[in-house]
Amino acid sequence: MLTARSISKSYGQHVVLDQIDLELHRGQIVGLLGRNGAGKSTLLKILASINRPDHGHVQLEGSVGFLSEKNPLYPNMYVLEYLKWVANVLALERHGEQIDWVISNVGLEEVTHKKISQLSKGFKQRLGLATSLLSDPDVLILDEPINGLDPVQISEYRNVIRALAKNKVIILSSHLLQEIEALCDRILLIRDGKIVEDVLVDPDGQEKESRYTLQLNREMDPLVLLNIEGIDSVRQKGQCSFLITVSPGMDIIEQLFDTIVEEGCKIMELTKVQKSLQELFEQ
Repeated sequence: MLTARSISKSYGQHVVLDQIDLELHRGQIVGLLGRNGAGKSTLLKILASINRPDHGHVQLEGSVGFLSEKNPLYPNMYVLEYLKWVANVLALERHGEQIDWVISNVGLEEVTHKKISQLSKGFKQRLGLATSLLSDPDVLILDEPINGLDPVQISEYRNVIRALAKNKVIILSSHLLQEIEALCDRILLIRDGKIVEDVLVDPDGQEKESRYTLQLNREMDPLVLLNIEGIDSVRQKGQCSFLITVSPGMDIIEQLFDTIVEEGCKIMELTKVQKSLQELFEQ
């Protein structure tokens, strides 16, 4: 659905994003996790085609909806009035049907005739989400969507996102690890403008995949490792060091040893990584 290759962005001498590569697929809820200033919002705006990268490109199959962190709304407009106005701006065909759909799916029925200024924070976030869904996008990007919500509102918002995820790619950012764990089935950790971790997780926040650190006695092309059945990704961590991600239930050890020997290399260290997401975030 969405592919990004070698995305880089700088402001003056400050490098915000550095050679980001991503591949996202329909049905995924992807959490972009990182501390403030890590580059999350810049990456989301580039994926949404709001900003352009200095280098690299984004390929999108379908359309994209974007909800910014600030959630711009017109407080003096009524909810239904606002949705009709946005639909007209987007020149949507049969926009009445689409407005009814977003109202129902986001849960705005009880506030359609209220002024936006009268809405709670939770309903304002729902209205922002409804606005981003009006064009029925294939990719939905949400920047800090749960910021400022109380626990009940967060729970309701999670249910809405899960229901929408079946036929879309949903990307949401946060610096709150517990919320990303609770909602997402894939977590990207961004630090200093780089994706440093890409982890598939179960609903309880446990990793689905196995990961190993591999240290060799000399350099080797990482593409050789990717040819081993069961290895999903290989990230070079140093001149002779790699982080290997293995599909659930796959035993790659024997083939890994054989492949490395065939390449004329020796394994100096092979260690299974068992860090929690909290440890990954804090390291």
